[in-house]
Amino acid sequence: MRIRSVLTMTLAAAAGILFDSTASAQVGAGGSYGWGTGTGTQVNPWGATPPATTSPPASSSGDASQVEMGVLYATAATYGVGVGAWLDAETGLDDPGLKFVPPVALGLAAPVGVYFLNQPPLPRGTPAAISAGMIIGAGEGLGIWSVQYTSTASPAAWGFRGLSRAMSLGGALGGAGGYAMAYYQEPSPKTSLFVGSGVVWGSVVGSMIGYGATQKGLDFAHANDGASLGGLVGYNVALGASAAISMAYIPSYYSIGWMWIGGGIGAAAGLPIYLAYAGSDKPAKRGLIFQGITTGLGIAAGGIFTSGATDSLASADSTQHPQIAQITMVGMMPIEGGAGVQMSGILF
Repeated sequence: MRIRSVLTMTLAAAAGILFDSTASAQVGAGGSYGWGTGTGTQVNPWGATPPATTSPPASSSGDASQVEMGVLYATAATYGVGVGAWLDAETGLDDPGLKFVPPVALGLAAPVGVYFLNQPPLPRGTPAAISAGMIIGAGEGLGIWSVQYTSTASPAAWGFRGLSRAMSLGGALGGAGGYAMAYYQEPSPKTSLFVGSGVVWGSVVGSMIGYGATQKGLDFAHANDGASLGGLVGYNVALGASAAISMAYIPSYYSIGWMWIGGGIGAAAGLPIYLAYAGSDKPAKRGLIFQGITTGLGIAAGGIFTSGATDSLASADSTQHPQIAQITMVGMMPIEGGAGVQMSGILF
């Protein structure tokens, strides 16, 4: 599952500088070193054959586990029901005998599609990447809908139709992106769980800070747009950060669990801040900013203190980290009248 790309850089140099004139005269009618097409004797001046190009490493991750496939089946079924509800909203079906047909039919058809997708068995990490992509994409759609709904007057605000449309399209794009990522990068299931957890943490912390930063005197009905915007920003910041971290580090399931625990401990540690607002004219919702920060610090602390931990499934993981490019060979390349440097590598 690699696309091979050979990149060659040629650094031309004069033959008289690289090779002395005596050696050059011994070449014969060819008139130069290298692998030219002249009629003289072809000589390899390096004393050995050029280094062989390294082939891309084959996938060694094995087949997906039953847990991975179970999650994908459940995600696909939920997505199918959601798409059916979207079709109901778009078509305006309100007959009880008809409006349940699309959700039920698609909720059953989606897992059947997963079954055929798994023939032959999908590699380990692919189902998790698809599931995470669908969930993250649907979450992105939910966040966009939330910002639009809370910041727009009722006549123009997106209703259920807009919500189902945003989540259905987002889930489809996310699932396609997850499959592409799995095809080219072969990520560990732990990476998908880490990135999926990251967007939840980011949205929670962002919503807390966003709502706490709204103006004094606004009730929730008028300040919830700050929570929605903060949640969407936090969602995408965490998505980018966790994806970047996963390029160099794959956390264990044990470590991810402690990040969740650390976030809960951090949130609890921030609760006493509200006691400081007793008898104060300052809005107590400002405490959410502090609590959001302590929650984020708890998550980070949980990850840092368990960064070296392993779990029972560690042996099934590939040691290969997701990467965009890799140089597999560097060597000299004789050319007509000079020399160059040859590099071979792998893209994706």
